[in-house]
Amino acid sequence: MSFLDAAERFASLDRSQVLLDAKHCLHTQDQGSECAACFDICPVEAITAGKPPVLNAELCQSCLACLPTCPVGAYHADDDISSLLNCATHIEGQPVELLCGLHPHRETGADAESIGICIRGCLAGLGTGAYLALAAMGLTHIITRTDACRECKWGALSPEIHDQAGRANRFLSAWDRGDTVACVDELGSPLQRALWDAKNPPLSRRDMFRMLARQGQVTMARAMERQAAGSKRQPGRDRLRLLSAVSHLPAYSSAPAANFEGLDFAFLTVSESCTACGVCARACPTEALHFEKNEGETTFTLSFLPQNCIGCDLCAHVCAPGAIGLDRDPSFEQVFGTKEALTVQAGELVRCEHCKTLMAARPGVRLCQLCEYRRANPFGSKMPPGFKGSWPSSREPKR
Repeated sequence: MSFLDAAERFASLDRSQVLLDAKHCLHTQDQGSECAACFDICPVEAITAGKPPVLNAELCQSCLACLPTCPVGAYHADDDISSLLNCATHIEGQPVELLCGLHPHRETGADAESIGICIRGCLAGLGTGAYLALAAMGLTHIITRTDACRECKWGALSPEIHDQAGRANRFLSAWDRGDTVACVDELGSPLQRALWDAKNPPLSRRDMFRMLARQGQVTMARAMERQAAGSKRQPGRDRLRLLSAVSHLPAYSSAPAANFEGLDFAFLTVSESCTACGVCARACPTEALHFEKNEGETTFTLSFLPQNCIGCDLCAHVCAPGAIGLDRDPSFEQVFGTKEALTVQAGELVRCEHCKTLMAARPGVRLCQLCEYRRANPFGSKMPPGFKGSWPSSREPKR
């Protein structure tokens, strides 16, 4: 195959097709996971529940709602968020109306001074993070057009669109901007106004000069999308956009009452029963937990980054001593009060007297948890069938 043929084939690929990377799904990483985000939200039942779930490409209609809802970014496709943020760099003060690609009356709007922007897929594919990113770009009035949802084949997603807008407003209330996003379910008197395609906004000579003067915003838009591109072990794209938007917003004026419902934030605590095995950090799918031993392996630190925690419970499921606790209703200050990772457990390390494994030093404890269990249960959790005797005091089992 020639280079030109390969380039043409690559260009013809439909990168809007939704793909599922099952290796990154929570159900693959944790058989105890109860995550149902993707198959609960799919409006055409193209995703079948399972461990992991199965995506039927023939049924999928690329509404893209699964992209922001997956907490670990297991679903992949090109969306229009990057283009939407680019459009925001062209706008100065006007209200913005967001419309999905299936809206039948895109040419008219609720405000003659507004700019309508049409995106591919359903508005439920935006996610809360996209609204926050637009707010960080300087948009102060975002209208989400849901007036055509009743007749749409993706109409079942209308409640999710409202929930995303509501979550964005609750979040923005920390910056006294809790009325930034408004859903319009009924359009009283449709008015003619400008309409842009997110991927091809109009660009006049004046716009070119304006963009040169607003390179800071262009750079910001690119930075937020680069962060949302993601890698293997980090939160999904919606959380990444949210965190990036927060980093570009000014310091919040007041911490609102905790209300992270639907955003899956959690605050983690670790009790003194922690054995310093480090399994929780290795299992964490978003690197919210980090385990580190000092160079001489004499001390350890377990740190926690609350912004990255998605409350998946995987760390608690693998913690043998049950040392991990999760608060699913954290305060705003707990999550965003600092950008630094918090130390949730630390201490000295010693070696198990039997297997020499490193473990957290605790008064009176000489064996690691596994060796202690084997000592207490030399035949496992139950005695072998028919065995009724006991070890003679002079013949204790080897440990």
